[in-house]
Amino acid sequence: MKLNHKFNNFLGFGIRMDFSPKKIYDDFINKKTDKTTTIDHLISIIEESEITLVRFEAIKILGQIGAFEDRIFNLLENLLISDSHEIIRNAAASVLRQKFPSRTYEPVKWAFNNEESIIPLITITDILGHLSHNEAKSLVLERLNKIDNISFKKEMDELIRNNLIVNYSTIELSEFLINFFIIKELEKKFGNINYTIKDLLVSELYLSDVSSHVFGWNVLNKFPEYLIHLRHLEKLDLKFNRLTRISNSIGSLKALKYLDLSYNKLNNLPNSIGSLKSLEYLNLKYNKLKYLPHSINNLKNLKTLDLRSNRLISIPKSMKNLSKLETLDLHGNKLQKFPKSLKGLRSLKVLELGLNNIIQLPKSIKFLKSLKKLSLAGNRLSSVPKWIKSLNNLEELQLYDNHLTELPKNIGTLQNIESIALWNNNLESLPNSFQKLIKLRSLNLSWNKFKTLPSWIGMLKSLEILNLWGNELVEVPESLTQLENLKILDLNFNSIVKIPDFLKSLERKGLVIYK
Repeated sequence: MKLNHKFNNFLGFGIRMDFSPKKIYDDFINKKTDKTTTIDHLISIIEESEITLVRFEAIKILGQIGAFEDRIFNLLENLLISDSHEIIRNAAASVLRQKFPSRTYEPVKWAFNNEESIIPLITITDILGHLSHNEAKSLVLERLNKIDNISFKKEMDELIRNNLIVNYSTIELSEFLINFFIIKELEKKFGNINYTIKDLLVSELYLSDVSSHVFGWNVLNKFPEYLIHLRHLEKLDLKFNRLTRISNSIGSLKALKYLDLSYNKLNNLPNSIGSLKSLEYLNLKYNKLKYLPHSINNLKNLKTLDLRSNRLISIPKSMKNLSKLETLDLHGNKLQKFPKSLKGLRSLKVLELGLNNIIQLPKSIKFLKSLKKLSLAGNRLSSVPKWIKSLNNLEELQLYDNHLTELPKNIGTLQNIESIALWNNNLESLPNSFQKLIKLRSLNLSWNKFKTLPSWIGMLKSLEILNLWGNELVEVPESLTQLENLKILDLNFNSIVKIPDFLKSLERKGLVIYK
């Protein structure tokens, strides 16, 4: 076909938008050009353009306009078999399936036996799985019988031995093969990897730190799109890689329950993350996230959300809908507030808000009645509100590295508390109600301004660790001898000249004293 000068400019690197595949399609839809002319232009682009993505777009549009001519079939067949670009071969296979289902088998059969690139190979295998004749099933079975992977072969041999293989449809058999192809591709790129298969389908995939022992193009810096074909995948571990983005396609992994993306370089998450409705565990710590998509509120089964050490300034109010969330780790971000709406997280047991920019304890925390651990360490708190008493299930409280000068008088109502960390504040004394904390096992008062300890300290009968490092103590009360469970007493960097005899007797009974 002889093309005009403007069209020739488009086909090369001098792209003219007025002859783009989209413009050609728009002209066809608006009846500015007839179908034959539109097809002629699209074929010319596919055959002549040097720009792969332009050719890809032209093939997609060819599939949309209802072109069923023999020359279209022949073109697509030729592209599937011989084009040098896998994206073009894959597009050709997709349009063949869509427009010529009854004629697809022969070209797909050839491609199935010769294709080496994972994306078109998956498409081709899936096409075979949906063809309803015995030749396609025999072809897939023949390939399955040639599997040399030990894990897959073991399960395959068992199905054959028990004559169960005949019970599977061609669609199911092709899915087995697709799972095998994906594992084979990953092993080719990254060497030995860990995974779990169940009934010839990958259920767990561990790609942690695979970039540490590979070079060049095989570094895992983007999400492998073909993983979305692992439809039965429940656990995916991608931590310690160099991922900078996760594509929207991840939302296709509907069976996923566990996703670890920690220790990467992610700046954001796709909206499709909210499509992972089965997700129970999501680890995103040590990335570069500045915000979360509102779609995260769709993760109704989520129990653990780890966002430690990112760059979050705020979190979406819609997270209040995560009714099953038990652990929320926001340590090491840039938060100043905790949204009021999050008081709806009634299942929350662990809340980590340490190392942020919080000045005042967020009142919404008051309503988190199931909370067992609360950490607000490393903020700018100058006081603890009286309503802290409402957290009556609290077992661990971390308030170290703040600016506290006193604790609320009613802190003794926290009857289930076992560990309190208060080091590096400006405390000089403890409220009397503190002696009611009879389950307290660990108390860290290091680097405060205590000059004396209350005589009632001996009432803390469960205490095992008492850390008083870096205060201004001259002496300690003899009531310490009542702490029969005490194992460690740290008195370093105080003004105690001589260890009293009653402490020496405790040492002989097994107490370790650092002085």
